[in-house]
Amino acid sequence: MRLDNPVEIAEDIYWVGNKIANDPFQCHVYLIKNGKESVLIDPGSRITYQETRRKITKLVELNDIKYFICHHQDPDIVGCMYDILDEIDSRNKYLVTHWRAWALLKHYNWNISLYEVEENGWTLIAGDRKLRFIFTPYMHFPGAFCTYDKKTHVLFSSDIFGGFTDELELFSKDAEDYFKKMKPFHEHYMPSNVILNHGLNRIEQCYPIELIATQHGSIIKKEHIKPIIANLRKLKCGLFGDYVDTKEIIALSELNSALNDIINIVAYDENFFDIIHKIITALNKFYSIEYIRAYVADDDEENILVMDSEEKSIKIIDDKIKTRNMLNACCYLKNGGVFYNSNSLHSMFNIKDKSYTFPIKDKQDKYHGVCFIVFNYSNVNNLSSYLEVMSKFEIPISMAVLKQKHLFSLENQNKKLYEESIKDQLTGLYNRKYMNMFACQELSRSKRFNQTLSVMMIDIDHFKKINDTFSHQAGDVVLQKIAATIRNIIRSTDMPIRYGGEEFVLLLPDTTKDNAYKAAEKIRKAVENTTVNFGENKIKCTISIGVASTEDSANSIEHLILIADNRMYKAKESGRNTIVVE
Repeated sequence: MRLDNPVEIAEDIYWVGNKIANDPFQCHVYLIKNGKESVLIDPGSRITYQETRRKITKLVELNDIKYFICHHQDPDIVGCMYDILDEIDSRNKYLVTHWRAWALLKHYNWNISLYEVEENGWTLIAGDRKLRFIFTPYMHFPGAFCTYDKKTHVLFSSDIFGGFTDELELFSKDAEDYFKKMKPFHEHYMPSNVILNHGLNRIEQCYPIELIATQHGSIIKKEHIKPIIANLRKLKCGLFGDYVDTKEIIALSELNSALNDIINIVAYDENFFDIIHKIITALNKFYSIEYIRAYVADDDEENILVMDSEEKSIKIIDDKIKTRNMLNACCYLKNGGVFYNSNSLHSMFNIKDKSYTFPIKDKQDKYHGVCFIVFNYSNVNNLSSYLEVMSKFEIPISMAVLKQKHLFSLENQNKKLYEESIKDQLTGLYNRKYMNMFACQELSRSKRFNQTLSVMMIDIDHFKKINDTFSHQAGDVVLQKIAATIRNIIRSTDMPIRYGGEEFVLLLPDTTKDNAYKAAEKIRKAVENTTVNFGENKIKCTISIGVASTEDSANSIEHLILIADNRMYKAKESGRNTIVVE
């Protein structure tokens, strides 16, 4: 498409803008050709005026423009009014805007009359053209509004729906692609999601909308409008409030998305060092991160664990180092995260490079340890910006560290209990004695930390028939095989129990019912696809599973197991080899 001439985007509506070299935020100007009552929308800046003027005069005389709609007062919209008013007879001409914009624009002392949109019923009748104005307050300034042409159903949206484009793209090519270009701008420019959705609600009252003529970015085609609005409604806005000193808007948008993803990932069961790797990858968009190292007291507060992203290891360090360093670190970091050159704190923990250092705290602000994000200082141009970005990652790193600390403690506890031989001798799974000792603690922990504990009751289908057909020894081999299958699928923090006979219980800490169902389905399929060899016999078997969780308002382990047991019998009544969760 040639852009050196006016481009008709709808009946008698023309794009008359101009490409600004090396500017990712292109500005657009639109003309409604309407004889002596033509309308110029967002007239533009002094940078683009000469080219805009050339295109306008191919369509109408400058003096034919009666109305100049200025959606707001910024220089990219109103800067060229000086040049226009120098050329035209301004009598019987009108600058159309909101009173909040006029409160500022009047100080230019332009010799032009005001057409105040709210004083004129939010409409403008220009010949046979009727324009409606939509109030979208605070979306880019207190008096923000858009313009809707009832004849062509074109919405002139000003800054709303604007985006960053590497090159001038007059029309959106794809909804998903253009939303990615809008996202960095709107996350920062729009003050809040509430304000954004309030404005979008008003805009959607104007349907049908055939085209959105933006002032920045690209003109949005009809088929892209609804998916883009749907994505906008979910956008987190107001990032300027979170990042005061950082100017890289597009990078910050990517960082913010990564931060939200990381927080969601931490909440699930992803490996600790995979989470830390994702955090380092996100931060490396700004700075060269060398490694992240955390020192944290274990659950019993008897030892200090060190978690190191370089070594991808979790170790217990010496008690003497622990006592001295943790007390001193607490004093250093009582006011939150800070930037440190090499100093006594670094010496205590043998950190040789500069770092961002912050305390590991839980939701109750209880101090658990200290974390160092070590970076290449030569790549840091703005220290305040660095501190600002780093501070956003304190919570997800702390969440990951505390979760891993608990998992590490659970693993150690599991090992100790194993050494005490509280396992079922046949299957190698934990026995009911172990469950009685551990399950109540896990239920208490889930309540204390507001986490979900899930339980599976698993029963081998037609097990009596297996014993009667192949012998009790064959039944024992089946039990061992199914126990091994369960053990190979579950996490190290889950507790598999030989509950009795052919029944198994599986406790899943920090697991929602939905995730427990997914785990149950993996186990069910694995058992179904397993063949048990006993002598010359090949035995196939299936299982029925009932799933319950603390989401079911169970007030004790016994109650939780009873719910799961009842659901397991429902699974059997439903034909076996199935799972029941409700």
